[in-house]
Amino acid sequence: MDNIVNTCLEPGEKLNEPELCQQLGVSRMPFREAELELVQRRLIEIRPKIGTYVSLIDAELVEEVRHLRAVLEIDLAEMACQMLNNQQLDHLWENVALWQMYIQRAQEEKIFALDKGFHRLLYVQCGCPYWYDLVENLAPHFDRTTVLSFRCRPAEAILDDHTSLLKAIEAKDAAAARTVAARHMQRYTENLATIRESFPQYFK
Repeated sequence: MDNIVNTCLEPGEKLNEPELCQQLGVSRMPFREAELELVQRRLIEIRPKIGTYVSLIDAELVEEVRHLRAVLEIDLAEMACQMLNNQQLDHLWENVALWQMYIQRAQEEKIFALDKGFHRLLYVQCGCPYWYDLVENLAPHFDRTTVLSFRCRPAEAILDDHTSLLKAIEAKDAAAARTVAARHMQRYTENLATIRESFPQYFK
């Protein structure tokens, strides 16, 4: 799945089963079991008598996931103002500090991992791991657009949102935290338009 999310396997690309089995060091049986799971998650599609292909990005599905995350994370931001202690905030600030370093180094995979880690920390620290699992089940569709956004838009805007959110949480300013969270999730809609212009072949 990681190869699909980070677009090492590009949207629309035909899968070469023997080559992938060799790369991953697995036999055909577990590979095909994984294929069935990916089909169920709508990340690949099997075209009878033609082959198996990485699914093109479905912008409507991405928007559904974004909307779900926005609903949850706006509430989460308000909850964080009431619940997080200094030690928990320190963990989030450490994430931001690492972001700054890897942006300077232009290390896309590290930035993506830190973005995921920041949001996961918020869910877990606020006592909502089930919310995170719910979102994460649909995340690969959304995550592909996040990875692509780092290639055509500056990542600093997302990092600035994380910084502003932490400042609002530290100040226990629930209204500001909700506003920042809403703006942050709206950025992904703005990014999607740019991504479609840069990678039109990747979309349905």
